[in-house]
Amino acid sequence: MNLILNHSLKSYIKVFLVGIFVGCICRLTDYFPANTLWSFSSIQTLVGFWIITNTVIVLLSTSNICAGISSFLYMFGMTLSFYGLQAILGMFIPLFSGGFRFTLFLLFTVLSIPCAIAAFILYYWNRDNLFNSVLYSLPVGALVSEIIAVSMSFPEHPTFLFQLLMDSIGVIAFFPIFFKRAKSKMLYIAASIISSFIFFLIFPW
Repeated sequence: MNLILNHSLKSYIKVFLVGIFVGCICRLTDYFPANTLWSFSSIQTLVGFWIITNTVIVLLSTSNICAGISSFLYMFGMTLSFYGLQAILGMFIPLFSGGFRFTLFLLFTVLSIPCAIAAFILYYWNRDNLFNSVLYSLPVGALVSEIIAVSMSFPEHPTFLFQLLMDSIGVIAFFPIFFKRAKSKMLYIAASIISSFIFFLIFPW
């Protein structure tokens, strides 16, 4: 199976369908008990999940336009199935009652646009210049900031263990890949530290 994404209808349909599938999974896991150590509930509401999946989309894309459109279609497909599945299953299963939440659907569809813009910009890390070191640091910095935030609240809210492990695996996977590609290794490390601090301050943990 070709995992490379390109500027074609076939590729965009593939990304959209992946988004549909992921949205369904997130919708179903949202009904897991939220008071257990290995809770899967609401993983899609935390930052790391979006960062990891959209970073993978950028890495697999062949152009900045492809990255931006693919990111939007993935997010839109996920949002559509996330709220659509609840409405469909709610007609047969009381657990999924609540209907189609159009306001939230519209909100997250709108939020898909800045994600697409971010993916469009991040793709420029493929250029051979010093600024690519800064771009490579951004996903890592954001993941590290969530690791810090989750770790600080973990003693009181241990239900985020799954998210903590997901973010940690993301950093372990992305950091060496981006370190190898970065034009300036020292700038990449410094920017990762600085972006971690900035994201920690600006995200609504």
